[in-house]
Amino acid sequence: MKHISILFFLLYSINLFAQECTCKEQFLFVKQYYENNNPAFQQIKDDRQLYNKYKSAVAQITGKIAKERNTDLCNIYFNEYLKVLKDHHSHIDFKLQKKNMDLSSQTVLDSFKASPSYRAFKLKKIDTSQVIAQLNNKPANDIEGIYVSESGITVAVMQGDRNHYEGIVLKKNKLLDVGHILFTLTREEDGSFLCAYNLGLLGFNFNTAFINNMRIVNGKIPKMGFNKINAGPDEKLWEFRPLNDDTYYLSLRSFAYHLKPQLDSLYREIIPKIAQKKFLILDIRDNGGGSESCYFDLLPLIYTKPMNVDEVQVWVSPDNIKSYEGVNEELLSRMKNAKPFSFIPQKEHAVTKLEYTGARYPEKIALLFNKGTASSAEGLVTYAIQSEKVITLGQHSGGFMGYGDVKSTEIPCGKFILFTTTTKYKENSKYEFVGIPPMIPLDNKVDWIQAALAELAKTK
Repeated sequence: MKHISILFFLLYSINLFAQECTCKEQFLFVKQYYENNNPAFQQIKDDRQLYNKYKSAVAQITGKIAKERNTDLCNIYFNEYLKVLKDHHSHIDFKLQKKNMDLSSQTVLDSFKASPSYRAFKLKKIDTSQVIAQLNNKPANDIEGIYVSESGITVAVMQGDRNHYEGIVLKKNKLLDVGHILFTLTREEDGSFLCAYNLGLLGFNFNTAFINNMRIVNGKIPKMGFNKINAGPDEKLWEFRPLNDDTYYLSLRSFAYHLKPQLDSLYREIIPKIAQKKFLILDIRDNGGGSESCYFDLLPLIYTKPMNVDEVQVWVSPDNIKSYEGVNEELLSRMKNAKPFSFIPQKEHAVTKLEYTGARYPEKIALLFNKGTASSAEGLVTYAIQSEKVITLGQHSGGFMGYGDVKSTEIPCGKFILFTTTTKYKENSKYEFVGIPPMIPLDNKVDWIQAALAELAKTK
Protein backbone atom coordinates (compact mmCIF):
# COMPACT_ATOMS: atom_id res chain seq x y z
CA MET A 1 0.00 0.00 0.00
CA LYS A 2 1.64 3.40 -0.99
CA HIS A 3 2.06 6.01 1.74
CA ILE A 4 1.79 9.68 0.45
CA SER A 5 2.68 12.54 2.81
CA ILE A 6 -0.57 14.46 2.69
CA LEU A 7 0.65 17.65 4.21
CA PHE A 8 3.86 18.19 2.32
CA PHE A 9 2.95 16.79 -1.09
CA LEU A 10 2.50 20.18 -2.75
CA LEU A 11 3.92 23.39 -1.31
CA TYR A 12 3.61 26.56 -3.34
CA SER A 13 4.59 30.15 -2.57
CA ILE A 14 2.05 32.60 -3.92
CA ASN A 15 1.07 36.20 -3.41
CA LEU A 16 -2.69 35.70 -3.45
CA PHE A 17 -4.76 32.62 -2.69
CA ALA A 18 -7.30 31.21 -5.13
CA GLN A 19 -10.83 32.51 -4.82
CA GLU A 20 -12.99 31.07 -2.08
CA CYS A 21 -16.11 29.09 -2.93
CA THR A 22 -18.47 26.92 -0.95
CA CYS A 23 -17.86 23.37 0.15
CA LYS A 24 -21.11 22.34 -1.52
CA GLU A 25 -19.94 23.64 -4.91
CA GLN A 26 -16.69 21.73 -4.55
CA PHE A 27 -18.48 18.59 -3.38
CA LEU A 28 -20.80 18.60 -6.39
CA PHE A 29 -17.73 18.75 -8.64
CA VAL A 30 -16.13 15.87 -6.70
CA LYS A 31 -19.28 13.76 -6.92
CA GLN A 32 -19.72 14.38 -10.64
CA TYR A 33 -16.07 13.70 -11.42
CA TYR A 34 -16.02 10.39 -9.60
CA GLU A 35 -19.33 9.32 -11.12
CA ASN A 36 -18.00 9.99 -14.61
CA ASN A 37 -14.48 8.64 -14.21
CA ASN A 38 -14.13 6.25 -11.29
CA PRO A 39 -14.39 2.48 -11.89
CA ALA A 40 -15.60 1.74 -8.35
CA PHE A 41 -18.66 3.92 -8.88
CA GLN A 42 -19.52 1.94 -12.01
CA GLN A 43 -19.66 -1.19 -9.86
CA ILE A 44 -22.04 0.57 -7.47
CA LYS A 45 -24.21 1.91 -10.27
CA ASP A 46 -24.72 -1.58 -11.72
CA ASP A 47 -26.07 -2.94 -8.41
CA ARG A 48 -29.52 -1.56 -7.57
CA GLN A 49 -29.20 -2.14 -3.82
CA LEU A 50 -25.74 -0.56 -3.64
CA TYR A 51 -26.83 2.34 -5.83
CA ASN A 52 -29.83 3.12 -3.61
CA LYS A 53 -27.55 3.14 -0.55
CA TYR A 54 -25.13 5.37 -2.42
CA LYS A 55 -27.82 7.89 -3.35
CA SER A 56 -29.11 7.98 0.21
CA ALA A 57 -25.62 8.56 1.62
CA VAL A 58 -24.86 11.27 -0.95
CA ALA A 59 -28.13 13.05 -0.10
CA GLN A 60 -27.16 13.10 3.59
CA ILE A 61 -23.66 14.41 2.83
CA THR A 62 -25.06 17.07 0.50
CA GLY A 63 -27.45 18.23 3.22
CA LYS A 64 -24.67 18.55 5.78
CA ILE A 65 -22.13 20.18 3.49
CA ALA A 66 -24.67 22.81 2.34
CA LYS A 67 -24.55 24.22 5.89
CA GLU A 68 -20.74 24.30 6.09
CA ARG A 69 -19.24 27.78 5.78
CA ASN A 70 -15.62 26.93 6.63
CA THR A 71 -13.86 25.73 3.47
CA ASP A 72 -11.05 24.27 5.61
CA LEU A 73 -13.54 21.57 6.59
CA CYS A 74 -14.60 20.51 3.08
CA ASN A 75 -12.38 17.45 3.10
CA ILE A 76 -14.25 16.00 6.10
CA TYR A 77 -17.26 15.62 3.82
CA PHE A 78 -15.11 14.51 0.89
CA ASN A 79 -13.80 11.68 3.08
CA GLU A 80 -17.35 10.71 4.06
CA TYR A 81 -18.12 10.40 0.37
CA LEU A 82 -15.00 8.34 -0.34
CA LYS A 83 -16.08 5.83 2.31
CA VAL A 84 -19.30 5.37 0.35
CA LEU A 85 -17.32 4.94 -2.87
CA LYS A 86 -15.25 2.14 -1.26
CA ASP A 87 -12.13 2.66 -3.36
CA HIS A 88 -9.04 2.78 -1.15
CA HIS A 89 -6.67 4.20 -3.76
CA SER A 90 -8.92 7.14 -4.62
CA HIS A 91 -8.41 10.07 -2.27
CA ILE A 92 -8.40 13.84 -1.97
CA ASP A 93 -5.32 15.73 -0.78
CA PHE A 94 -4.71 19.28 0.30
CA LYS A 95 -3.15 21.71 -2.14
CA LEU A 96 -1.07 23.62 0.36
CA GLN A 97 -0.04 27.14 -0.50
CA LYS A 98 2.30 29.16 1.67
CA LYS A 99 2.15 32.91 1.92
CA ASN A 100 4.99 34.74 0.27
CA MET A 101 6.31 36.28 3.47
CA ASP A 102 9.75 37.72 4.03
CA LEU A 103 10.58 35.99 7.30
CA SER A 104 13.65 38.18 7.70
CA SER A 105 11.42 41.25 8.04
CA GLN A 106 10.27 41.81 11.62
CA THR A 107 7.58 44.19 10.35
CA VAL A 108 6.10 41.45 8.14
CA LEU A 109 6.24 38.93 10.97
CA ASP A 110 4.64 41.32 13.44
CA SER A 111 1.84 42.09 10.99
CA PHE A 112 1.19 38.39 10.38
CA LYS A 113 1.17 37.54 14.08
CA ALA A 114 -1.16 40.44 14.82
CA SER A 115 -3.77 39.19 12.32
CA PRO A 116 -7.10 37.98 13.77
CA SER A 117 -6.71 34.50 12.22
CA TYR A 118 -3.30 34.01 13.85
CA ARG A 119 -4.40 35.38 17.22
CA ALA A 120 -7.39 33.01 17.22
CA PHE A 121 -5.12 29.99 17.78
CA LYS A 122 -4.90 28.79 21.37
CA LEU A 123 -1.91 29.36 23.59
CA LYS A 124 -1.54 27.06 26.56
CA LYS A 125 0.46 28.03 29.63
CA ILE A 126 3.04 25.33 30.30
CA ASP A 127 6.17 24.87 32.35
CA THR A 128 8.53 23.57 29.67
CA SER A 129 11.03 22.17 32.18
CA GLN A 130 8.30 20.25 33.96
CA VAL A 131 6.78 18.97 30.70
CA ILE A 132 10.13 17.81 29.36
CA ALA A 133 10.95 16.02 32.62
CA GLN A 134 7.54 14.35 32.58
CA LEU A 135 7.69 13.22 28.95
CA ASN A 136 11.33 12.10 28.96
CA ASN A 137 10.26 9.19 31.17
CA LYS A 138 7.67 7.95 28.66
CA PRO A 139 8.57 4.71 26.85
CA ALA A 140 9.25 4.87 23.13
CA ASN A 141 5.99 3.11 22.26
CA ASP A 142 3.86 5.59 24.26
CA ILE A 143 2.09 8.19 22.12
CA GLU A 144 2.91 10.89 24.66
CA GLY A 145 6.39 12.31 24.26
CA ILE A 146 8.57 14.97 22.67
CA TYR A 147 8.49 15.07 18.86
CA VAL A 148 10.59 17.02 16.37
CA SER A 149 9.55 17.76 12.79
CA GLU A 150 11.73 17.59 9.69
CA SER A 151 11.85 21.41 9.78
CA GLY A 152 12.94 21.51 13.43
CA ILE A 153 9.64 22.27 15.19
CA THR A 154 9.57 20.73 18.69
CA VAL A 155 6.26 19.78 20.29
CA ALA A 156 5.09 17.92 23.38
CA VAL A 157 2.32 15.44 22.60
CA MET A 158 0.25 15.19 25.77
CA GLN A 159 -3.00 13.45 26.56
CA GLY A 160 -6.03 15.53 27.44
CA ASP A 161 -9.26 13.56 27.46
CA ARG A 162 -9.17 9.79 27.19
CA ASN A 163 -8.78 9.60 23.40
CA HIS A 164 -7.56 13.14 22.77
CA TYR A 165 -3.97 14.43 22.54
CA GLU A 166 -2.49 17.88 21.94
CA GLY A 167 0.77 18.76 20.18
CA ILE A 168 2.02 21.78 22.14
CA VAL A 169 4.96 23.87 20.93
CA LEU A 170 7.97 23.64 23.26
CA LYS A 171 10.45 25.87 21.46
CA LYS A 172 9.76 29.35 20.09
CA ASN A 173 10.65 30.15 16.48
CA LYS A 174 9.81 33.02 14.13
CA LEU A 175 6.20 31.92 13.67
CA LEU A 176 5.40 29.85 16.74
CA ASP A 177 5.34 30.73 20.42
CA VAL A 178 5.78 28.29 23.29
CA GLY A 179 2.36 26.92 24.23
CA HIS A 180 0.77 27.12 20.79
CA ILE A 181 -1.36 24.04 20.12
CA LEU A 182 0.00 23.10 16.70
CA PHE A 183 -2.20 20.02 16.29
CA THR A 184 -4.63 17.73 18.06
CA LEU A 185 -5.06 13.97 17.68
CA THR A 186 -8.30 12.12 18.38
CA ARG A 187 -8.17 8.33 18.49
CA GLU A 188 -10.65 6.54 16.23
CA GLU A 189 -12.20 3.09 16.82
CA ASP A 190 -9.73 1.38 14.45
CA GLY A 191 -6.70 2.77 16.33
CA SER A 192 -5.96 5.51 13.80
CA PHE A 193 -6.22 9.22 14.61
CA LEU A 194 -8.11 12.20 13.28
CA CYS A 195 -5.63 15.06 13.20
CA ALA A 196 -6.53 18.75 13.27
CA TYR A 197 -3.35 20.52 12.11
CA ASN A 198 -3.31 24.28 12.70
CA LEU A 199 -1.37 25.19 9.59
CA GLY A 200 -2.50 28.80 9.73
CA LEU A 201 0.14 29.27 12.43
CA LEU A 202 2.74 28.48 9.79
CA GLY A 203 1.32 30.80 7.14
CA PHE A 204 -0.51 28.27 4.97
CA ASN A 205 -3.83 28.71 3.19
CA PHE A 206 -5.59 26.37 5.65
CA ASN A 207 -6.16 27.64 9.15
CA THR A 208 -6.81 24.07 10.23
CA ALA A 209 -6.37 21.01 8.00
CA PHE A 210 -8.22 17.87 9.09
CA ILE A 211 -6.48 14.60 8.24
CA ASN A 212 -7.96 11.19 8.92
CA ASN A 213 -6.34 7.74 9.10
CA MET A 214 -3.28 9.17 10.85
CA ARG A 215 -1.00 6.42 12.16
CA ILE A 216 1.74 6.62 14.78
CA VAL A 217 4.23 3.77 14.42
CA ASN A 218 7.40 3.35 16.46
CA GLY A 219 7.26 6.98 17.56
CA LYS A 220 6.90 8.29 13.99
CA ILE A 221 4.04 10.26 12.41
CA PRO A 222 4.93 9.94 8.70
CA LYS A 223 2.08 12.03 7.30
CA MET A 224 3.17 15.01 9.37
CA GLY A 225 6.91 14.48 9.31
CA PHE A 226 7.24 14.31 13.11
CA ASN A 227 9.48 11.80 14.92
CA LYS A 228 9.73 11.16 18.64
CA ILE A 229 13.15 12.01 20.05
CA ASN A 230 13.42 8.50 21.50
CA ALA A 231 11.62 6.80 18.63
CA GLY A 232 12.23 3.11 18.27
CA PRO A 233 14.34 1.76 15.40
CA ASP A 234 12.73 1.28 12.04
CA GLU A 235 11.14 -2.13 11.70
CA LYS A 236 13.25 -4.62 9.76
CA LEU A 237 11.91 -4.88 6.23
CA TRP A 238 12.68 -8.59 6.04
CA GLU A 239 13.78 -11.46 8.23
CA PHE A 240 14.86 -14.98 7.30
CA ARG A 241 15.71 -17.74 9.76
CA PRO A 242 15.19 -21.44 10.48
CA LEU A 243 12.54 -22.27 13.07
CA ASN A 244 13.30 -25.99 13.32
CA ASP A 245 14.76 -28.81 11.22
CA ASP A 246 11.77 -28.74 8.85
CA THR A 247 10.76 -25.07 8.69
CA TYR A 248 12.10 -21.73 7.49
CA TYR A 249 10.53 -18.41 8.40
CA LEU A 250 10.53 -15.49 5.92
CA SER A 251 9.03 -12.12 6.81
CA LEU A 252 8.63 -9.43 4.12
CA ARG A 253 7.29 -6.05 5.25
CA SER A 254 7.38 -4.14 1.96
CA PHE A 255 7.35 -4.63 -1.79
CA ALA A 256 8.29 -1.01 -2.51
CA TYR A 257 9.86 -0.83 -5.96
CA HIS A 258 13.01 0.93 -4.73
CA LEU A 259 13.73 -2.20 -2.65
CA LYS A 260 13.73 -4.49 -5.69
CA PRO A 261 17.54 -4.72 -6.09
CA GLN A 262 17.86 -5.65 -2.41
CA LEU A 263 14.99 -8.15 -2.59
CA ASP A 264 16.46 -9.69 -5.74
CA SER A 265 19.72 -10.21 -3.90
CA LEU A 266 17.89 -11.63 -0.88
CA TYR A 267 15.97 -14.10 -3.04
CA ARG A 268 19.12 -15.30 -4.80
CA GLU A 269 20.59 -16.08 -1.40
CA ILE A 270 17.64 -17.69 0.37
CA ILE A 271 15.52 -19.45 -2.27
CA PRO A 272 18.03 -22.33 -2.66
CA LYS A 273 17.88 -22.76 1.13
CA ILE A 274 14.08 -22.63 1.24
CA ALA A 275 13.97 -25.39 -1.37
CA GLN A 276 15.77 -27.72 1.06
CA LYS A 277 13.16 -27.78 3.86
CA LYS A 278 9.64 -29.22 3.94
CA PHE A 279 7.89 -26.14 5.29
CA LEU A 280 7.92 -22.37 4.92
CA ILE A 281 6.14 -19.73 6.94
CA LEU A 282 5.79 -16.67 4.73
CA ASP A 283 4.80 -13.66 6.81
CA ILE A 284 3.51 -10.58 4.96
CA ARG A 285 1.69 -8.93 7.84
CA ASP A 286 1.67 -5.11 7.55
CA ASN A 287 3.19 -5.28 4.07
CA GLY A 288 1.60 -2.27 2.37
CA GLY A 289 2.59 -3.42 -1.11
CA GLY A 290 4.53 -1.65 -3.84
CA SER A 291 5.43 -3.51 -7.02
CA GLU A 292 4.33 -6.98 -8.13
CA SER A 293 7.83 -7.53 -9.53
CA CYS A 294 9.10 -7.64 -5.94
CA TYR A 295 7.46 -10.99 -5.24
CA PHE A 296 7.43 -12.83 -8.58
CA ASP A 297 10.61 -14.75 -7.66
CA LEU A 298 8.64 -16.44 -4.86
CA LEU A 299 5.90 -17.82 -7.13
CA PRO A 300 7.81 -20.95 -8.27
CA LEU A 301 8.05 -21.97 -4.59
CA ILE A 302 4.27 -21.63 -4.26
CA TYR A 303 3.32 -23.10 -7.63
CA THR A 304 1.36 -26.34 -8.01
CA LYS A 305 -0.74 -25.60 -11.11
CA PRO A 306 -1.18 -22.81 -13.67
CA MET A 307 -2.11 -19.57 -11.93
CA ASN A 308 -4.83 -17.35 -13.32
CA VAL A 309 -3.80 -13.74 -13.98
CA ASP A 310 -6.66 -11.33 -13.44
CA GLU A 311 -7.55 -8.99 -16.29
CA VAL A 312 -7.05 -5.27 -15.69
CA GLN A 313 -9.73 -3.11 -17.31
CA VAL A 314 -9.69 0.63 -17.99
CA TRP A 315 -12.77 2.81 -17.63
CA VAL A 316 -13.18 4.86 -20.82
CA SER A 317 -14.36 8.42 -20.22
CA PRO A 318 -13.36 11.77 -21.77
CA ASP A 319 -11.46 12.84 -18.65
CA ASN A 320 -9.67 9.51 -18.36
CA ILE A 321 -8.70 9.63 -22.02
CA LYS A 322 -7.20 13.06 -21.44
CA SER A 323 -5.29 11.79 -18.38
CA TYR A 324 -3.62 9.04 -20.45
CA GLU A 325 -2.32 11.41 -23.14
CA GLY A 326 1.42 11.07 -23.52
CA VAL A 327 1.48 8.05 -21.20
CA ASN A 328 0.46 5.03 -23.28
CA GLU A 329 -0.22 5.77 -26.93
CA GLU A 330 -1.40 2.24 -27.78
CA LEU A 331 -3.93 2.24 -24.94
CA LEU A 332 -4.90 5.83 -25.69
CA SER A 333 -5.73 4.91 -29.29
CA ARG A 334 -7.96 2.03 -28.18
CA MET A 335 -9.68 4.23 -25.59
CA LYS A 336 -10.47 6.87 -28.22
CA ASN A 337 -12.00 4.22 -30.47
CA ALA A 338 -13.92 2.44 -27.72
CA LYS A 339 -17.51 2.97 -26.70
CA PRO A 340 -17.61 5.93 -24.28
CA PHE A 341 -18.27 5.02 -20.64
CA SER A 342 -17.31 1.38 -20.92
CA PHE A 343 -14.51 -0.91 -19.72
CA ILE A 344 -11.81 -2.17 -22.08
CA PRO A 345 -8.75 -4.37 -21.38
CA GLN A 346 -5.73 -2.35 -20.31
CA LYS A 347 -3.56 -4.61 -22.46
CA GLU A 348 -4.46 -6.46 -25.63
CA HIS A 349 -3.36 -10.11 -25.62
CA ALA A 350 -2.39 -9.86 -21.96
CA VAL A 351 -0.97 -12.89 -20.16
CA THR A 352 -3.81 -14.91 -18.61
CA LYS A 353 -1.82 -17.75 -16.98
CA LEU A 354 1.46 -18.06 -15.11
CA GLU A 355 3.26 -21.39 -15.40
CA TYR A 356 6.43 -22.49 -13.62
CA THR A 357 8.37 -25.71 -13.23
CA GLY A 358 7.58 -25.62 -9.52
CA ALA A 359 9.60 -27.05 -6.66
CA ARG A 360 9.35 -30.18 -4.53
CA TYR A 361 10.15 -28.23 -1.40
CA PRO A 362 8.62 -26.61 0.45
CA GLU A 363 5.81 -29.16 0.56
CA LYS A 364 3.58 -26.80 2.53
CA ILE A 365 3.58 -23.03 2.99
CA ALA A 366 1.79 -21.16 5.75
CA LEU A 367 1.03 -17.62 4.57
CA LEU A 368 0.35 -15.06 7.30
CA PHE A 369 -1.44 -11.80 6.51
CA ASN A 370 -3.55 -9.18 8.28
CA LYS A 371 -5.47 -5.97 7.61
CA GLY A 372 -2.14 -4.19 7.13
CA THR A 373 -1.44 -6.42 4.12
CA ALA A 374 -2.44 -4.28 1.17
CA SER A 375 -2.20 -3.56 -2.55
CA SER A 376 0.44 -5.65 -4.37
CA ALA A 377 1.00 -7.72 -1.22
CA GLU A 378 -2.61 -8.80 -1.62
CA GLY A 379 -1.71 -9.68 -5.19
CA LEU A 380 0.69 -12.28 -3.81
CA VAL A 381 -2.16 -13.67 -1.70
CA THR A 382 -4.39 -14.06 -4.78
CA TYR A 383 -1.72 -16.22 -6.45
CA ALA A 384 -0.97 -18.17 -3.27
CA ILE A 385 -4.59 -19.22 -2.69
CA GLN A 386 -4.54 -20.89 -6.11
CA SER A 387 -1.84 -23.29 -4.89
CA GLU A 388 -2.59 -26.64 -3.28
CA LYS A 389 0.40 -26.32 -0.97
CA VAL A 390 -0.59 -23.03 0.69
CA ILE A 391 -2.48 -22.55 3.96
CA THR A 392 -3.47 -18.96 4.78
CA LEU A 393 -3.78 -17.75 8.37
CA GLY A 394 -4.57 -14.42 10.00
CA GLN A 395 -7.12 -11.69 9.37
CA HIS A 396 -8.85 -10.29 6.32
CA SER A 397 -6.34 -8.35 4.24
CA GLY A 398 -6.62 -4.59 3.82
CA GLY A 399 -8.76 -4.54 0.68
CA PHE A 400 -6.58 -2.24 -1.45
CA MET A 401 -6.33 -4.24 -4.66
CA GLY A 402 -9.54 -3.78 -6.61
CA TYR A 403 -8.69 -0.57 -8.44
CA GLY A 404 -5.58 1.22 -9.61
CA ASP A 405 -3.73 3.48 -12.06
CA VAL A 406 -4.45 6.71 -10.20
CA LYS A 407 -4.84 10.03 -12.03
CA SER A 408 -5.36 13.50 -10.58
CA THR A 409 -7.20 16.73 -11.23
CA GLU A 410 -7.55 19.99 -9.35
CA ILE A 411 -10.84 20.71 -7.62
CA PRO A 412 -12.15 24.20 -8.49
CA CYS A 413 -11.25 26.87 -5.92
CA GLY A 414 -7.67 25.65 -5.67
CA LYS A 415 -7.53 24.13 -2.18
CA PHE A 416 -7.79 20.40 -2.92
CA ILE A 417 -6.50 17.84 -5.43
CA LEU A 418 -8.71 14.90 -6.44
CA PHE A 419 -7.11 11.52 -7.13
CA THR A 420 -9.11 8.76 -8.79
CA THR A 421 -8.36 5.27 -9.95
CA THR A 422 -9.05 4.56 -13.61
CA THR A 423 -8.71 0.75 -13.75
CA LYS A 424 -10.29 -2.24 -12.04
CA TYR A 425 -9.36 -5.90 -11.68
CA LYS A 426 -12.09 -7.92 -13.34
CA GLU A 427 -12.27 -10.57 -10.60
CA ASN A 428 -10.25 -9.29 -7.67
CA SER A 429 -12.20 -6.03 -7.37
CA LYS A 430 -14.59 -8.06 -5.20
CA TYR A 431 -11.93 -7.88 -2.46
CA GLU A 432 -11.78 -4.08 -2.43
CA PHE A 433 -12.55 -2.65 1.02
CA VAL A 434 -13.49 -6.08 2.46
CA GLY A 435 -10.15 -7.82 1.97
CA ILE A 436 -9.23 -11.45 1.29
CA PRO A 437 -10.35 -13.84 4.03
CA PRO A 438 -7.80 -16.28 5.50
CA MET A 439 -8.49 -20.01 5.55
CA ILE A 440 -7.74 -20.07 9.29
CA PRO A 441 -8.72 -16.89 11.20
CA LEU A 442 -6.42 -15.79 14.03
CA ASP A 443 -6.77 -13.06 16.62
CA ASN A 444 -4.07 -11.06 18.34
CA LYS A 445 -4.30 -13.15 21.52
CA VAL A 446 -2.34 -15.99 19.94
CA ASP A 447 1.21 -16.26 18.61
CA TRP A 448 0.68 -16.41 14.86
CA ILE A 449 4.01 -18.09 14.12
CA GLN A 450 3.29 -20.83 16.65
CA ALA A 451 -0.19 -21.24 15.18
CA ALA A 452 1.34 -21.66 11.71
CA LEU A 453 3.84 -24.23 13.02
CA ALA A 454 0.96 -26.19 14.56
CA GLU A 455 -0.96 -26.22 11.27
CA LEU A 456 2.10 -27.31 9.31
CA ALA A 457 2.75 -30.12 11.82
CA LYS A 458 -0.71 -31.54 11.02
CA THR A 459 0.46 -32.19 7.44
CA LYS A 460 3.41 -34.40 8.37
